[in-house]
Amino acid sequence: MFYPDESVRLVREIPGITLPVGAEGTVVSFTPDDGAQPSLVNVRFQTSDGSVDATLPEDALEFVISRVAQDRTAVFWSLESEHEHLIESALHSIMDCGFTARAGLNVVRLLYDREERWWKWGDRLADVSGAKVAATAHTWDGCVVAFSGPERFHLEFRLRGRGEAVVLLHEVESAYTGQARQSHSAMGLARVLASLYSDVAAEFCAFPVADPWLMDEDWRSLLRAPLYPDFFLLPAAQCPAEVPDTFRSARLTHERLMLTTLPVKFDPADAPMHRQERDLKMDRLRKCQALGEKYYDQMYETRFNPTGLYSSAKDAFHDAISTANELGLAAEARALEDRLEGIKSVFRSQFS
Repeated sequence: MFYPDESVRLVREIPGITLPVGAEGTVVSFTPDDGAQPSLVNVRFQTSDGSVDATLPEDALEFVISRVAQDRTAVFWSLESEHEHLIESALHSIMDCGFTARAGLNVVRLLYDREERWWKWGDRLADVSGAKVAATAHTWDGCVVAFSGPERFHLEFRLRGRGEAVVLLHEVESAYTGQARQSHSAMGLARVLASLYSDVAAEFCAFPVADPWLMDEDWRSLLRAPLYPDFFLLPAAQCPAEVPDTFRSARLTHERLMLTTLPVKFDPADAPMHRQERDLKMDRLRKCQALGEKYYDQMYETRFNPTGLYSSAKDAFHDAISTANELGLAAEARALEDRLEGIKSVFRSQFS
């Protein structure tokens, strides 16, 4: 089965189709086998003459790993495992949760550019069993492995980069929409994250993590208020000092803590939860404020022109102010406006 926005490539010639074997495109829609006709995939290919749409049989295409569109990302850091054991344990963890490695070109090697501090995608390969990755990837800078399922999980290993080795787990935005609202979806995600947290012997897990943290890899800053993630697994002694009232917590074994706004049931007897639109807007308010503060902090750390970060900080605070007003939180909106004016003043005096 193929999902919209996935990257695919043509693996055989199709009569009436002038595209070459190996041509890559993006899935527009998928029509499953209904008994009367086989599964069909509508794919958009980009050519020198523009885009070409083609409806093709499923067996004429194979998956090609690509960056997850509009992804949500979990990060696991402070890992105790050695690289070789870490990769094998993480792969088994995802597979034990019922996911299989994606067919086709499902692995990409990562290369870390130390001068630019940037993770680059390298060669792609097929490894449905995961055996090649488990045996050799511990010698690489890192890699990404794609898995089956509507979550479109991508398991990423950053082994030799700017800082400590970390594991990332990406999923599509559409999966997160249900997880943020309903207990059934949230519990499925929590089981995957808890399993991976245990199997890679991580001290911390945070989900979701936005681009600014993925770029600077300052994972400890995820624990500073205002908190951006909706879900944490961490030692109880390391719980953030300032936790918004919207978070709930549960004690786990080995003095660990689950801290979350997601509708996770802490006990099987608990009634399922369904979060309302206001709850989601409160999450958005907190995240926009956290993003604004993160971009502001990065203005002092960048080696390049800070103007772009300043613009991103302003956009985040404008979104936070708008959301606060939608929620009728006049005092919070005024406080955010004051904070934004302070940031503008600092930029004009120190960076202009």
